[in-house]
Amino acid sequence: MTDVLTLSTYSGDHLPQIRHTLLDVYAEVYAREIAADPFFSVERFDERLTGHASGAGWTCVLGEVAGEPVGYAYGATVRPGGWWGGLVTPADPDLIAEDGRRTLGLFEIMLRAPWRGQGIAHGIHDELMSQRSEERAALTVEQAHPKVRALYESWGYRKVGEIQPTDDSPLYDALLLDLA
Repeated sequence: MTDVLTLSTYSGDHLPQIRHTLLDVYAEVYAREIAADPFFSVERFDERLTGHASGAGWTCVLGEVAGEPVGYAYGATVRPGGWWGGLVTPADPDLIAEDGRRTLGLFEIMLRAPWRGQGIAHGIHDELMSQRSEERAALTVEQAHPKVRALYESWGYRKVGEIQPTDDSPLYDALLLDLA
């Protein structure tokens, strides 16, 4: 019998119910980075999670197989003037204009190692996107991970610049996906 992927959707009101699961998956996926760089600590991620979940329309899609969490994606509508702070490459002002309705900020998408390469991350992503009314989605990917960026590009994302959201964060590629 093949295990079935179950996708469940949660809003910001549900964060207390799923926070521990999100932190556990993060700690596993980012174990190497956590050991090497304080930016990736579970505590700092938890702070970012709290900030992300305070955004309008925060939604999380959690994937489980046989009741075991395998990965998740979450995002929220980008606030007016948000997302593009720390952009280090010139960009068209119209491209980065945010009005509080235009863009879904895809803050996190992660999958535990045993379930990679099976299309599960794409399924979680697409489930989240199917629930959104924004015209586009934005995400960032560490420049140190070109294979991950190539995966997102195979899903339709395009690179629009480079961004360093905080002084101690890595340099990221900023990507956009048209949802309309």
